[in-house]
Amino acid sequence: MAHNINGIITSFKYAGELPNIILVGNYHFIPFNNKYGRNYYEKTLDPYEELTKETRKVLKELSFKGRCAYVETDYFGGSGCQISEVWESGKKTIGPLISYDNIDNPKIPKGVTVVHNSINDTLKIIGIHKHDGKDEFDSVGLNSYRSNDEIIEEYKKQSNTI
Repeated sequence: MAHNINGIITSFKYAGELPNIILVGNYHFIPFNNKYGRNYYEKTLDPYEELTKETRKVLKELSFKGRCAYVETDYFGGSGCQISEVWESGKKTIGPLISYDNIDNPKIPKGVTVVHNSINDTLKIIGIHKHDGKDEFDSVGLNSYRSNDEIIEEYKKQSNTI
C-alpha cells in the first residue's frame, strides 16, 4: 500500500481559508498538491519532491503564529522515505531531516540530516507527544490518511458539518 502525504502541520488552531483538517487538540494539517503534478522537479525545492516556493511562503507566514512543520511521505509496500522541517518565527529552525525505510544504499541528497524517524522527530519539536503506546505520527492521527486526496475528502466532510 502507498502512503504519500505532504503539507504543513500547525501547532495552533488554523483559521485560514486553505483546506485543512483538525488532527488532535489545536493541531491542524494543511495538505498541498503540486499544481504541476507529482515529480515535476523543476518546480519543487530540493531535496523535496513536493515542496514549492509557494508552499514554503505559506509555511514561513504561518510560523509567525507558532511552530509549524512541513512533512512529506513517499512509501510503497513498506519501503520509502520521509522528510520534514520545522519553522518558527519566520525561520527554518530544523531540517531538512530525512529517513529511509527498507531501502538499501539510498541516494542521500545534499544538505539533509539522516535520522531514524524524521516526522516523529519533527512532531516532537512542535509539541506532539506519544499516547497509548503509539508514536507521534499515530498519536496526532496522521496514520488515518494515506494520501492528500483522503485528507481533502475529510476536509470536505468537516466543512459540511460546520
